[in-house]
Amino acid sequence: MRCRVPVLIILTLILPTFGWAAPEFQSIQPLLKRHCLECHSGDKPAAKIDFSAYRTQKQAMAADDIWERVHEVIQGGTMPPDSNPPVPAEQRKQFEHWYEQTFLQVTEIVPGPSPLRHLTRREYQNSLEDLLGIQLNQELAKDGFRFMKPPPSIVEKMLPPDPPGSSGFRNDAAVSSLDQASIIKMLQIARYSVDQIDSSDAAKELVFGNAESAEELLRSFVTRAFRRSPQEKDITPYLAIYRASRSNGHPHEIAIKDSLVAILTSPNFLYRIEGDDSSATSIYQVHSSELAVRLSYFLWSSTPDASLLQAGLNETLLQAETLEAQVDRMLQSPKLREFSRNFGGQWLGFHEVISEQVISTGNNNVVKQRLAMYDEALMYFEYLVRENRSIFELIDSQESYINKMLAGVYGIKGFQSPVSTRLAGREDAPDPLIRWPHNDPNRGGFLTMAASMAITSAPQRTSPIRRGVWVLDKILGTPVPDPPAAVPPLEDARVPGRTLSVREQLELHTANESCRKCHQHIDPLGLGLENFGPLGRFRQNGVDATGTLPTGQSFTTPAELKKILLTQYEEEIRSNVTRRMLSYALGRRLRYYDQPVVDDIISQLKDGDDRFHVLVKAIISSVPFQYRSTNQ
Repeated sequence: MRCRVPVLIILTLILPTFGWAAPEFQSIQPLLKRHCLECHSGDKPAAKIDFSAYRTQKQAMAADDIWERVHEVIQGGTMPPDSNPPVPAEQRKQFEHWYEQTFLQVTEIVPGPSPLRHLTRREYQNSLEDLLGIQLNQELAKDGFRFMKPPPSIVEKMLPPDPPGSSGFRNDAAVSSLDQASIIKMLQIARYSVDQIDSSDAAKELVFGNAESAEELLRSFVTRAFRRSPQEKDITPYLAIYRASRSNGHPHEIAIKDSLVAILTSPNFLYRIEGDDSSATSIYQVHSSELAVRLSYFLWSSTPDASLLQAGLNETLLQAETLEAQVDRMLQSPKLREFSRNFGGQWLGFHEVISEQVISTGNNNVVKQRLAMYDEALMYFEYLVRENRSIFELIDSQESYINKMLAGVYGIKGFQSPVSTRLAGREDAPDPLIRWPHNDPNRGGFLTMAASMAITSAPQRTSPIRRGVWVLDKILGTPVPDPPAAVPPLEDARVPGRTLSVREQLELHTANESCRKCHQHIDPLGLGLENFGPLGRFRQNGVDATGTLPTGQSFTTPAELKKILLTQYEEEIRSNVTRRMLSYALGRRLRYYDQPVVDDIISQLKDGDDRFHVLVKAIISSVPFQYRSTNQ
């Protein structure tokens, strides 16, 4: 798990004082003035992009995501619009040269920024549960049945969901902030959570243990809550709270709880704080305990457990063999399900299949079906990572997790439920999901999974556009721009006196040349999945799922479409999976200066037979994951 970059090179790197000569921003200003500023400037610039705000090379380099979009639309010919004069060849050439020299010629591997992050709502809840040995909500019933969506925990009731950042994930530091109202609610949550210690002997043993004094107990808890070795100043205020509570007549346990509540509302717990190295001149490796925290919140979305924290505190985690052993252990832990939930669910979107709107308005059968779809996606993603399967099994595989209800949806014959008897009053409860093989070439992977088909459909019909956009974005990593506001919905594509098929509606909808530029990429992928109904049930009668991709490859079935993706687009898929996971691990969107490390990780992934463990370990051993820059 060693990064391929030699240490001597690493120690000489500086975050962006860049070592290459880029042409000045002024070289592309004539293009912007003639073709862009008319729409992209002023009080209400189109697409909220104001090119007049960029006057220098430094300003332009800070907005690399904007120029990436400009590069894509100029290359694709979607901008300027057909009503405007096209960009002359010489100006296109100048822009391509400026863009390439500015953003694509980076060769040095640098850490990039490591911004301060507070715990997400899910990380906060998980950390409270692990620190206190309590359970704030219950995902599955004790008998193994998933009968209904569990009620929200106190954390989910009192704190709003974290918004996704530009990385696409809710742990993005760019949208990470805690206001005063949230802190007050967290104080109430901490009090409630601490009071739950009494409900479990295991929780009382975890928190109170065999500590001989209040100071010893608080020191141990602060170490776990702050995820580092505490200093005396970290202990003193909480010991003072304990003594004040005792002086007010409260017994030992109540006084300890008062201190715990204060600890659990400290910035040292709520934020992932990392120290600065004043002796470093450019970049430095994070402390061993900080690496433990990065690992734990990456793979478990929670605080380090005793083994990982101890390895961080005694600095053995910086040893390659210890680090690898800990990662291997973490990849086999039940806590890995949180990685599936938070990384897989947010990336592929399968958490949307049990959105509040669906669960609150659906009847009992709809709810059970949606919960089964969600559980299949959650458990399958966890299986791929835990068992070190190929990343390409995201697209196609010959097994998944199903129960009797999903077997009916998928048309699987001979499914045998592990449930032999039913509990009284639970006769209609769905079976637990089990891993089950299949040999249907049209099935397998997230591309044709029921959850994916449901979230990319309208309530009563399929949506080839949504499905095509989903494949381009989630699978291939090539998102399409939002459609212009004036474009009418697909349903408005009609011919009087005729009932149009979905394909005919799309052809009419995309008759405009400016629409066709995007839809030639979207529509074949979406139509290629038309065999699957709004909830993923396979259908053949009257369905035309043939298509031809812009690159010329044709297919007639979903199985043939998947084969094309796996043989002709493997580089795009490999790059997309790498970039998504690295961005999630770092808690920020990737920038142009991250490309060298992305390339290095992709190389390791390819050499490692495209296995998930190879990808995870390559990210963990990378410079951005293990190092910080003095230039934050």
